[in-house]
Amino acid sequence: MARSTPADLPVWMLAPSLRRLAHRTAPRPRLSPKWPCLQEEAQATSEIVDAMADALGKLPGVIPADTPLNAPGLGFGLEEELARGQPEAFVSAPCWVNLRPDGSMHLGLRPEWAQKVVNHGWATIHPFARYMAGAVPPQSLVVFAPQSRAELSIALRIAEAAHGYAMGRIGDVILPDTRW
Repeated sequence: MARSTPADLPVWMLAPSLRRLAHRTAPRPRLSPKWPCLQEEAQATSEIVDAMADALGKLPGVIPADTPLNAPGLGFGLEEELARGQPEAFVSAPCWVNLRPDGSMHLGLRPEWAQKVVNHGWATIHPFARYMAGAVPPQSLVVFAPQSRAELSIALRIAEAAHGYAMGRIGDVILPDTRW
């Protein structure tokens, strides 16, 4: 039997916001190898960063949260009763996403979801997941800063998947190994 790849996952195993994910055509921006590993090029405009912050803050149960290790940017957490995802779903509990000043996002996704997002060119594995194997989960991603309204829409779809992962569910379906 052939091995399943993220491209041929059964539809029910993929977050709805990641279905029919377009391929990103722009080159992958470089990240600084030093903490906090911000993008060195192709940063988002302040208007796009503000729109991202506004949209993230309106997701169900979202509250302000400290960023990991006081990283620059805005941290978004979940109300305690909704934060039922696996520990790897959180950048640093209760923070499930850090919107960084360059417009990129540090977040976590289920491994098969993360693979699809990386393969489609929208993100890369966080450099610390490479440098500190085991301390930072490999599905810890940096989603590249959107350069247009169309890219903003896709970045927010990826954030919606991370939000669901942190909640431990896809809509009404409870994800395996969550605290539900």
